Amino acid sequence: MKKPVPLILAALLIGLGIWGWRACFPSPENAIRSRLHDLARTVSFEPGEGAIPRGLKARSVGEYFTPDVAISLDVRGFEAHELQGRDELMPAVMGAMQRLSGLKVEFLDINVTLDAGKQKAEVNLTGKATTAGEPEFQVQEFNFKLKRVDRTWLIYRIDTVRTLSRATTFVCPPSEQG
Repeated sequence: MKKPVPLILAALLIGLGIWGWRACFPSPENAIRSRLHDLARTVSFEPGEGAIPRGLKARSVGEYFTPDVAISLDVRGFEAHELQGRDELMPAVMGAMQRLSGLKVEFLDINVTLDAGKQKAEVNLTGKATTAGEPEFQVQEFNFKLKRVDRTWLIYRIDTVRTLSRATTFVCPPSEQG
């Protein structure tokens, strides 16, 4: 009857060891997903949140990007924007946080593809943004490119994915029309 107790303890210790290893040393894919979820939480803010907490969040957004980041945004209902570098990104984030009363950003369906050396990654995801006081939310597909700098994954490129609903309308040739 004494044998099951050491076996249970050994299994528990092995399980805790595996969990600890995964928590301390996540796979690159999981590290990227976690980093992107953190970015979404950082740019999100509640309607009652004061100017100082918003400013601190906006300032910390730069930590997710390389200094030479290139961003090309073409979201339906908004003017297209091109941003080059953190120097252009940071004022844009600050301005958005001042203009909006509240914002909730979520990154869904995060698909990570690593290069052979596991130092760069391409991420396709769906961004969902809900602004305070608006009954509807915006959904847009994006491609993010990240690279590993030291032990941190940083975004160096973001592009909007043009979906079929936004592409040029297809017109049938006269011979195929009924």
